[in-house]
Amino acid sequence: MQNSFFMNSLHAAGLVFGALIILWAISLRVKDASLIDIFWGFGFLLVATACLLLSQDKNLYVKIITALPIIWGARLTIYLAKRNIGHGEDKRYVAMRKRAEKKGLSENNWRLRTLFTIFFGQGLLIMIVSTPVLLATAQTNNSSELTIGPFVYIGVLVWIIGFLFEAVGDAQLSAFMKENKNFKGNMADKPVLSKGLWKYTRHPNYFGNACIWWGIWLVACNSNFGWITILSPLLMTLLLTRISGRDLLERQMKKRTAYVTYIKKTNSFIPGFPKR
Repeated sequence: MQNSFFMNSLHAAGLVFGALIILWAISLRVKDASLIDIFWGFGFLLVATACLLLSQDKNLYVKIITALPIIWGARLTIYLAKRNIGHGEDKRYVAMRKRAEKKGLSENNWRLRTLFTIFFGQGLLIMIVSTPVLLATAQTNNSSELTIGPFVYIGVLVWIIGFLFEAVGDAQLSAFMKENKNFKGNMADKPVLSKGLWKYTRHPNYFGNACIWWGIWLVACNSNFGWITILSPLLMTLLLTRISGRDLLERQMKKRTAYVTYIKKTNSFIPGFPKR
């Protein structure tokens, strides 16, 4: 199993980091480091595809554990590409570049730094979060009799719930943003989405994303020692709540009057009925 895990990881990392170098080169050409955001889901798709192709026994379990990140990664990549391409560099990266310039770093040196910090940093996170898939598929190379147990059924159910929350939440947000794209008032008065899934949680897409990876981890628990990859869903949940997701977004959103009221009534992450 150790050799299979190592080979899966090596080939998957080669695909991910090779693709990141190509994407970085494109970002230099168009001067847009935020292209990396689109790659997030696609990176997991690459890892799962590598694991599927390398598996000696493509049984039902292998197909399930690899299909979940492939389906999720494909949807998220298409969604982010449609949302982001053609809108210029994200203001987060613009701000980072300006801070670097104030410290005397040239734009060329800034772009070079992004390869190791932003692009390769995301690649490392993708590899860590993908460990349930890497470990589970590695074990099937040594056992063609790995059966489908309760962890698979529960994990797939959790994944489906998460996928629906993320996909529906994203669709509702896209429709809301399109409806309000011509808003001309002050930022503090800008309307806030509080309908649909957004009525029950302030971040249904982030909650759904977390469920997706808890579901994948549960499916991995069907294999021997799959539970040791629990860092994967824990790290993804931490990213979605504390580092690059909810908390980062809400620092800006709290400047809106309607959002302050929205916070008082709506659960932060896990869905629940609105407070009176």
